[in-house]
Amino acid sequence: MNIAVKLDLILAAFWALLVIIAQCFGTPGNIIYFIIVGAIGSVILIHCLVTQKVVKPMHNFVDIADKVVDGDVREGLDDLKICDDELLQVSVTKLFGSMIESRVAVEDYMSKIGEMNKELNEKVDSLSALYYASQAMGGSLSIDNLARNFITIFSERVGIEGAGLMLYNDKNDMVTIKDLIGISPELFGKFKFYSDNHILTNVFCEAGYWQLSEEDGAKLVAEFDCDDVKRLKLIFPMRIKDHLVGLLLLAEKKNGDSYTKADFELYKAIVGLASTSINNAMLFEKSEETKIDLDHKVFNLMTLQQSSKMLSSTLNLEELINISIDMFLETVWSNKGILMLTSDETNDLEVKAFKGITQEEIDELKKNPAESWVMTTIQKEKKPIFAQEINGKSYAQSYTTASNKELPFAVYVPMIKEEELYGIVKVGPKINGEAFTDNDLEFFETLASQAVIAFENARLYSLAITDSITKLYVHRYFQFRLEEEVARSKRYNSTISLLMCDIDHFKNVNDTYGHQQGDCILREVSRIIRKNVRNTDIPCRYGGEEFAVILPETTQSDAKIVAERIRRDVANFEFPSIIPGQPPVRCSISIGVAGFPLNADNKDQLIQKSDAALYKAKDSGRNKVVLCGIEE
Repeated sequence: MNIAVKLDLILAAFWALLVIIAQCFGTPGNIIYFIIVGAIGSVILIHCLVTQKVVKPMHNFVDIADKVVDGDVREGLDDLKICDDELLQVSVTKLFGSMIESRVAVEDYMSKIGEMNKELNEKVDSLSALYYASQAMGGSLSIDNLARNFITIFSERVGIEGAGLMLYNDKNDMVTIKDLIGISPELFGKFKFYSDNHILTNVFCEAGYWQLSEEDGAKLVAEFDCDDVKRLKLIFPMRIKDHLVGLLLLAEKKNGDSYTKADFELYKAIVGLASTSINNAMLFEKSEETKIDLDHKVFNLMTLQQSSKMLSSTLNLEELINISIDMFLETVWSNKGILMLTSDETNDLEVKAFKGITQEEIDELKKNPAESWVMTTIQKEKKPIFAQEINGKSYAQSYTTASNKELPFAVYVPMIKEEELYGIVKVGPKINGEAFTDNDLEFFETLASQAVIAFENARLYSLAITDSITKLYVHRYFQFRLEEEVARSKRYNSTISLLMCDIDHFKNVNDTYGHQQGDCILREVSRIIRKNVRNTDIPCRYGGEEFAVILPETTQSDAKIVAERIRRDVANFEFPSIIPGQPPVRCSISIGVAGFPLNADNKDQLIQKSDAALYKAKDSGRNKVVLCGIEE
């Protein structure tokens, strides 16, 4: 029942009561009096009812509403509960329930907005830090400046209590402190380690960083004898692909908060920027520091290019050996050296060329304990040995255990072929007194490789054109060279002489003493022929026991002198018997001589004429020299 109905009923009851009272008195005057009294009473009654049922509840509603609006929801509800107006309670409860639900929804929405704002602020801070990092790490090529800017980002921008940068040095394989902020300088001297340390193993884990526990910190303190190491909480690797650049060291946050996943992602991004910048700076600084070395390398490359041309200009092994030792010495300004090659027959190292040293001094080297140690070491390890310091490091090993003497040479460079020792080059000190450098080492190794290839090509070519028994040129090479020389003689109007030689009664030697004895005689005769001709002459094995010698720029009379020396030396030589205790074997040789263009017009005629002179010598009693066109 609402207030209006209640008020109507109360007024009706009040007026009914007045009518009854008026009838009881029964006087008109009293009726007027009672009407006045009833009217006044009605006003008073209405006032009281409105005050009690309308005004007071409205005041309560306003008070409760103010408390709810001010946030005192619980106190407003308590006031509502003690309110004695049921209708007000129901109305206000519905109204305030709706308001409370709306407020809760608003508060939840505001809470989400606050969290979003917080995340947004964190991302803005992260982007700001990354932008600052990109600016700070991209404007310099100085390692010192980059290192300071890098750790300053974490100290000032990110809010880390202390930060440090360690860099890896590939020369000494050490990781050392480059710069620190907020961490004791004691770490500069104590916190350093090699690349095989367990710290790098922990850092290069799947997570991409090492978060140190208290136990880890205690172990590092014990390992490096430095209390401030325990302040380190995070270590991030700095690398470019598989190349280690350095490490980032971080202490706790200034606000004491724990590190979050977002922090790790931000730090990784900054470390990535810094790794590239610092690595570029290190490369730039290294290039500046080694500018002279680079110039030297350019010079070496030009020298190697020239040497490659020179080494490919000939297939004569002796010429190649002389070219090689000159290049080894001249390029590094040395005037003393020896080139040794491994013998095919004995597998021992033999001296093939030397400069700035006498044969007597070479013989004395065999008695030098230090030299013997070096040769044994190179044969075993197949690595260069340096007696001088190179960039502060001594490459010479402790040979003093064998001798107190200094090494006779400054550098010993092995020549390697298919992982086997092919030879050794010994180089004396530089004439300007400078120490050998890494560039010199690279040059020596490259030149040695080129020389080995050239030597091997020359050796294979020599095997292809020389006879295995006599070591003289084979018949095919003889034909090729004779044609060349005839053509050259025609072009320059010069003379050529050809000797055709045949060992007398060689078949009887084979039949009597055996073919092995025959091979021995062939080797000795070829040695006698080589001894009596010039380097420009071309001694060949024509076939069987026959030999041919091409003598460029030689007249027939001069050729006869050479032929007589060969004939005489063969006749006087005592060929050793292959059977122990048996007397030496005696042999003779017949030689025919013909000349171009005196006796022939072409190569084939020259061979025919000299061969005819040879058979004339045999027919006239053997052990003779016969010139074509001259009667004996």
